[in-house]
Amino acid sequence: MTRMSPAIDHYLSEFARVERGLPGHDQRWLSNMRRDALDRLVEAGLPSARQEDWKYTDVRPIAKRSFETRTEDDAVAAATLGDHGLSDLPAHRLVFVSGRFSPGLSDMAALPDGAVLKPLSQALAAPTEALRSRLGTALDGQASGFSELNSAFMTDGVYLELAPGVALDKPVYALFLGRAGEHPLMANLRHFVHLGENAQATLVEHYAGLDDGPYLSNTVTEIFAGRGAHLARCRLQMEADRGYHVGSAHALQQRDSRIAYHNVDFGARLARTDTNSRLNAVGAEADIYGLYVPNGRRHIDNHTRIDHLHPHGRSRELYKGVLMEHGRGVFNGKIIVHRGAQKTDSEQSSAALLLSKNAEVDAKPELEIYADDVKCAHGSTVGQLDEDAVFYLRSRGVGLDAARSLLTYSFADEVIQALENRVLRRYVESGLLARLPNGEQIQELL
Repeated sequence: MTRMSPAIDHYLSEFARVERGLPGHDQRWLSNMRRDALDRLVEAGLPSARQEDWKYTDVRPIAKRSFETRTEDDAVAAATLGDHGLSDLPAHRLVFVSGRFSPGLSDMAALPDGAVLKPLSQALAAPTEALRSRLGTALDGQASGFSELNSAFMTDGVYLELAPGVALDKPVYALFLGRAGEHPLMANLRHFVHLGENAQATLVEHYAGLDDGPYLSNTVTEIFAGRGAHLARCRLQMEADRGYHVGSAHALQQRDSRIAYHNVDFGARLARTDTNSRLNAVGAEADIYGLYVPNGRRHIDNHTRIDHLHPHGRSRELYKGVLMEHGRGVFNGKIIVHRGAQKTDSEQSSAALLLSKNAEVDAKPELEIYADDVKCAHGSTVGQLDEDAVFYLRSRGVGLDAARSLLTYSFADEVIQALENRVLRRYVESGLLARLPNGEQIQELL
C-alpha cells in the first residue's frame, strides 16, 4: 500500500470531523459520491509538477498547509461588501463567506417563472432530478485531485436552473469572500448551472479576500447548456495577496448553444484555473477570453480545453497577460477537433507582455485536428512594449510611466471590451489601472 502524504492524511481526518455537518449528509447518493471522490483523492493525491498539465505550477505551498472547513456561519457587516463587491451592478445577488451562504447579504427577489436560483446547500437538502442525475457528470475524465477534494467537501455555491425559453433580465452575481481565520480555512464551492432549451443567463463569479492570512478557494462550476441556450460566465479572481485559488469549469453544450467565458485574474498568491467546454452537438459555440496580471510574486496559471465533437462548431479564444515585477504566468490552451467534426471554425490566440526582466511566462497553445474539412488557426506571442511607441507618446508630452501604462492598457483593452456589461467592463478597467503606474492619470485620458 502506498504511504499517504501528510496533506491527504489531513483531509481524511478533516472529512471525518465535518462529514455530518456537510449539506445533504443524510442522503445516501450524495454521501456515496463524497466518499468515492475521497477514495480517488487518496489514490491520485494532489497534482504535482511531475504531471504534464501541472509542470509549471508547484502546489506544494497549498499541500503543506492544513486547511480546515468552517462549520458555522461567518458574520460579515454589509458595509464590508462595498470594499470588495460590485454594489452598483443590478443583479440577483448571492454572498458567501468562508464557503457558507449569507442570506442577510443576498437578494434573489423578482425571478421570472421557470427560474430557480438558490445556494447549493439548499438544493442538496431537497435535490431535483436534474441535480441528482447530473451532479459530477460534467467532470467526466477531467477531474484533478483538487476537484476530487471539492466533490468530497463541497459546502455551498450557486444553483441555477432555467426552464426552456426563460431569460434572466439581470446577471446572477455571486460574491465569495475568503478568510484566513484562526486556522487556515478552505472553501470548497460547487456551482451547478442547468439551462433549458433557448434559456439565457449571465453568471458572475467574484472571488475576493477579507484579510491577509492564507486561505484556499477551491471551486468547480458545472454547466449544462440545452439546445439554443446562451450563457455568459464572468469569473473575477481578486483574491487576497496570500490567498490561494484553484478553480475549474466544465460545460456540456447541446445543439446551437453558446457559452462566452470571461476569465479575469488579478489576485491570489497562486492561482490555477481550468476552463473546459465540450461541444456535444451540431452548431455549438464557445468563446473564451482571459486577462491575467501577475505582479509582485504572484503565480497565475490558466488551462483551457475545447472539444469539437460534431460538425459546424465554432470557437474563439483570446488570452492576454501583463506580467510585472517577479510575476509568473502560465497559459496552456488546447483545442481538439475530433473525427467527424467537419466544418469546424476555430481560432486561438495568446499574447503576453513582459514589463520586467524578472517576469516570466510559459505559453503553450495546442491544436489537434482529426477532421479534414475545417478552418482552424492558433498562435502565441511574448514580448515587451514597443519603445518607438513609447517615444512617440513622450514626444507628445506624456511622461515615461504614463506612456508605458497607456500602451499596456491598450494591449489589454481588446479582452476587456469583450465584456458586454458596462459595469463589469468598468470594474475590470479600474482593476487593471490600479495595478499600473499613473493609473489615475490614464483613467482621465480614456
